[in-house]
Amino acid sequence: MNYSSETNIYEHGIAIEGTEEPPSLKLIATTRLPIYSGFDLTIVDLQGNSLTERAVHLTNVAKAHSVADYYEESDLRYCVLATIYHLNRLANLYVESTKLFEHTYPKGTGIRGNTWKPSIFYEVDAFLGASRRVYESIRKVLWKHYQSGKSGRWSSIRKVLTTPGNVPTPFVIKLRESWQAVGVKLTAYRDCVAHYEPLTNGLTSCWLNRYNGLWGATVKLPSNPDAQSRKFFDFESGPDAFDYCHAVACHLVELSECLEAQPRIRNYLDSPPEE
Repeated sequence: MNYSSETNIYEHGIAIEGTEEPPSLKLIATTRLPIYSGFDLTIVDLQGNSLTERAVHLTNVAKAHSVADYYEESDLRYCVLATIYHLNRLANLYVESTKLFEHTYPKGTGIRGNTWKPSIFYEVDAFLGASRRVYESIRKVLWKHYQSGKSGRWSSIRKVLTTPGNVPTPFVIKLRESWQAVGVKLTAYRDCVAHYEPLTNGLTSCWLNRYNGLWGATVKLPSNPDAQSRKFFDFESGPDAFDYCHAVACHLVELSECLEAQPRIRNYLDSPPEE
């Protein structure tokens, strides 16, 4: 996508240039903040600050080091940035849909419609896989710093939650809260895509509606991915894919920052590893 340097992108892929803002819509991406290599937008957090920048600076090691000393930390950053990348791509695809309708059906010529947009579903699938891997990357970082030297490893993030070993209690509590609030549903979505059926009703439609006179796109995810069958999916009460993915990305960046703020991990990032 080609954006001006004064573009804000809101929920439903509504792109606004200049100072005009649609009321009551959440800002998700912008070109007004520094854009990092590999992205053409800056994803923002719930306060309007750069989520992309926060992700880029995760597990940042500002000293000479061997790459192998930080495999686990670097893998976490990789997965978080992959999550942000797919969200950036999703923003572009939503905007493409709204621009198409703005051109084809200018104001006053339509109030609702749809378009075939399988690429949105492809990016959602990719986002779910990348974001779910963030939890498993957190598991590996925790083992490295709090269980190193013990035989075996946690086989999944669920094992960390039930048998956390030496992991600091405050972080275990936060991780459990994160899992219940975000991880369970995210896993159900990912598992449905990977093992059962795509999160569609058999079509790959993107629906367009007017929001404050502007075209906005919606792709509903089912509210019950654990049904594992499109025959039983409830799309009516499910979230919009773009909004859901943005909320998950914001949460996972915050969780990853909390992880690296744990004293033992922070000290490892700030100090040379022991020989």
